[in-house]
Amino acid sequence: MRDPYRIMVWGPGRMGSLCIWEIAHSPAFELVGVRAYSESKCGVDAGDLVGIAPMGITLTCDVDALLRIDCDCIVYTAHDEGRYHTDDEILMLLAAGKNVVTPLPYQNAHLFREEDFVTRLKAACSQGKSVFHAGGIDPDLISDRILLGLTGACADVRSIKLQENWDCSLAAPGPLKHVGFGMLPADAEKIEITRTIAANFTKAVVYTAEKVLGVKYDRVIESHDYIPSPIDIEAPFLIKAGTVGRITHRMEGFVDTIGPEALFTIEYHWLMGNGMLPEGVQPGQYYVATIEGRPSMRMTLDIKVSNRNDDRTFTLGKLNIEPSYVATLTPCLQAVPHMLVAEPGILPSFGPSLHWMQDLRDSVGNT
Repeated sequence: MRDPYRIMVWGPGRMGSLCIWEIAHSPAFELVGVRAYSESKCGVDAGDLVGIAPMGITLTCDVDALLRIDCDCIVYTAHDEGRYHTDDEILMLLAAGKNVVTPLPYQNAHLFREEDFVTRLKAACSQGKSVFHAGGIDPDLISDRILLGLTGACADVRSIKLQENWDCSLAAPGPLKHVGFGMLPADAEKIEITRTIAANFTKAVVYTAEKVLGVKYDRVIESHDYIPSPIDIEAPFLIKAGTVGRITHRMEGFVDTIGPEALFTIEYHWLMGNGMLPEGVQPGQYYVATIEGRPSMRMTLDIKVSNRNDDRTFTLGKLNIEPSYVATLTPCLQAVPHMLVAEPGILPSFGPSLHWMQDLRDSVGNT
């Protein structure tokens, strides 16, 4: 009889609550602790929080008590504010001997974060003999493992572009207004957090691609577009014509020896309904990947509750969860067994196996 992996969840927001639900329904995992960040949740049973039978694990704000609990891994799902305010807590956990996996934008942080942080991250893992890994749907699954894996069919690559199209009309009106929806474009452009949250993720995507493809960017360009809606949008709140109905975050990596256009482009489109989809994207295309090369390819991918109905969310206990949230959490849980057999330190992304590289001689031993 194999013992389950003992998991703690730090941050019982939407992603953390989903994690609790998934742990409760998997024989591979056992929940042993939940870190709350608000007093109102302290003392609540984890099962009651997500709308299932009580689990006998109560949420707590007592960090010292949690650190005394033996666990195999912490799934770290604290709220992302776009400024890496979670650095110190993650480093503390690693130094205390806790393995940490997170869907926050730390994927391959050693490729794009400042040298001081990377040094501290490695030191914390060394001190605690712990492993750190970040994963998710994108960065990780789509942008790295699937998209770059497609280049395994290419003898030559001139450009790679990935578009993520998130219809965020199911999100709460408050956060949507906070990032700029329903504002005049000129006003929305002034909101810094909108740009920084997206840029932290797009950096992970772009610089992971640089490493995997064996190239060196001559420059990386970040841009953000605030596109007004041509008509009034009624839900989830009134967005008047002429105000922002789509926000596009873009990051491009250029390699001049390959060509004048960006070798790699990631675009995040946050939009309100199918009427705000970018040009060339059809309803139901959650991801659109375009590779120009020899041969060229185009892949579209939808992420749904079911292929048999048009439901937009899973009902899991008290939770109403979009499919993309499940696809973001799952790679983190799938990484846990691999973390437990890894050497202390940063466990980088799993990546594709065979794929295109600018010089195939670099493909052996490329880590």
